[in-house]
Amino acid sequence: MSSESGPLPDRQRDIDTRLDAVRARLQVLRERDVFAGSRWTTPPRERVAAAKRYAAEAHAAATRVLASSAEAFRNAAEAHERAASMHERTALGGIGDVHGHERQAALHRAAAAADWQRADRVQSLLSGHEQVGPAPVSDEPREGMAG
Repeated sequence: MSSESGPLPDRQRDIDTRLDAVRARLQVLRERDVFAGSRWTTPPRERVAAAKRYAAEAHAAATRVLASSAEAFRNAAEAHERAASMHERTALGGIGDVHGHERQAALHRAAAAADWQRADRVQSLLSGHEQVGPAPVSDEPREGMAG
């Protein structure tokens, strides 16, 4: 073990290089902040309207993600069902390792069942998500919050 108290010179150089990259990225992001000058001068109603738009966009994106997830789980379940059927047919035909094909068929059936359950769960989340919709946002400032 080394008795040196600091990072090795190469390691220190790597750290400095990474820190410089982070600082440069932060500067780019600060320069890109087009609302920096108006952030605290924008009227509360405009900020609330923008927040409502962002909330609606986030809700729509979440709905799309849930729908895609449900579809992906259904597709995976169907693929497992097809693989299980293929292994069952191969085992019934006495081709190759019959017991191995039977085990594989059982594994694919279990995986398909799990994916069907996941698809159902996501679908129920999606149904609840669509019914709830984005949370309402009041135009009035909350108590203790400046406008």
